[in-house]
Amino acid sequence: LFDCDGVLWRGGQKVEGAPDVVKKLMDSGKKVFFVTNNSTKSRKQYVTKISKFGIPIKDSSQVLSSAYAAASYLQSIGFKKKALVIGHEGIELELKEHGISYVNVNEILGGKQWEPKDLIKIPVDPEVGVVVAGMDLTFTYSKSALAGIYCQKNKGCFLLSTNQDHTFPAEDGLFLPGAGATIAHVSASCQMEAKNVGKPESVMFSAIRSRYPDLDLSGVLMVGDRLNTDMVFGNRGGVSTMVVLTGVTPLQALEEHSYSKEEKPTYYLESVAKLFG
Repeated sequence: LFDCDGVLWRGGQKVEGAPDVVKKLMDSGKKVFFVTNNSTKSRKQYVTKISKFGIPIKDSSQVLSSAYAAASYLQSIGFKKKALVIGHEGIELELKEHGISYVNVNEILGGKQWEPKDLIKIPVDPEVGVVVAGMDLTFTYSKSALAGIYCQKNKGCFLLSTNQDHTFPAEDGLFLPGAGATIAHVSASCQMEAKNVGKPESVMFSAIRSRYPDLDLSGVLMVGDRLNTDMVFGNRGGVSTMVVLTGVTPLQALEEHSYSKEEKPTYYLESVAKLFG
């Protein structure tokens, strides 16, 4: 199980050697899954992105994304209403594929910033029963405020987050705000905690288990760059874990044991490229 950002690539740059490692695993008959908290793309779009980095992948069945997790969760609870989306196309495509109707806040706001006095006059669709929020590169106060208005006016409307990663690794060793920054703002606006479906929650792991009910967990390895999501995700799932140092976790955190029991990795490597030595 591979996380993507910070493991196989960082920003727009692939991690050298990563494609060869994935190819070697697949050629040897290993089942390989790409488990990402990034909700900006659908599973099918991820196939294209993964392939562009030269990483072998057969089809979208190998991809488990947080956008997919959100749609899968709503389907599993028999959700029949409409979703208000704060985020990108990946969420919309997965909702559509799961038969869940939606409206993006951009359609309502027209892509502009609104004055508070005008925001509260926007008609509220009574069919909206959930706000699905994820990474949004055009996030604004108006989007957050509108989500809050829906949660206040529509009884039972709740907040669903695709993931709560505070940052994501970019080029040149920098980190940029992630979906968690968006969720924090929207959660305050909605005056409620978000139900999270991304790592470290079990939705994506459950999808793998349901597809392979006889899966031998002792032969599964979760490879990621985050202790509080990837390692917890793997440890809760009962599999071995490996953290790599090409993403958000520095070697110092491991040397100083700056992690909880759930966050403790079974192994660590400088890079996934060194998986085979």
